[in-house]
Amino acid sequence: MEFLHDVLRAGEAARRTAVPNDPTGTAGRRAYEAHVRTIRELHIEQEGWARLVHGHLELVCNADRSIAMGVMVADAAAGHASLLPRNARRRGPATDMITRANAGDGTPNVQTALFAAGAGPGGVALSEEEACALKTWFLLSYRTKVRDAVRIDCELSQPKRFESGFVTEWGKRIMLPALVMDGIEPMNDDGLGEIDIPVDFR
Repeated sequence: MEFLHDVLRAGEAARRTAVPNDPTGTAGRRAYEAHVRTIRELHIEQEGWARLVHGHLELVCNADRSIAMGVMVADAAAGHASLLPRNARRRGPATDMITRANAGDGTPNVQTALFAAGAGPGGVALSEEEACALKTWFLLSYRTKVRDAVRIDCELSQPKRFESGFVTEWGKRIMLPALVMDGIEPMNDDGLGEIDIPVDFR
């Protein structure tokens, strides 16, 4: 838990390296990459966890493969116990898969290859049984500019219900103190969404 503000600090520092001539969305992508890298590095170094790519979700998991953590940008409700946050961008089947496992509704007959994909150096792959029992948490964050500072509201939470690309219900939620940093507004916005470029393979 003590690592999570370090994760957000790393993302903010990476975001601020974007310059006007970078492609649209560079700041947000750099922040996401730093979030994933840092949450993995800290848990691997300090807790003995391992890199996990689970149905294309970039996660880190504990030694017995029962708990995993990832990162997710949320809306302004993040970090507020009385509100219900949603993911800021639509997500796909992998998030649905881990949400069903969190809710105890995992599917035991899915293809093991789905979970093994992308294990890579230092990574682990889950068996079908492990995938169905896995409990996945996300570090949710919402960033705002407040005068000359940046405020990041955050929480660590388990998605419990997923509909039409969005988490609509959360199970356990742990509210975290907001992180406030001196603000240097990045010179590039996050864009409207993911970029999908068709490539003709010959």
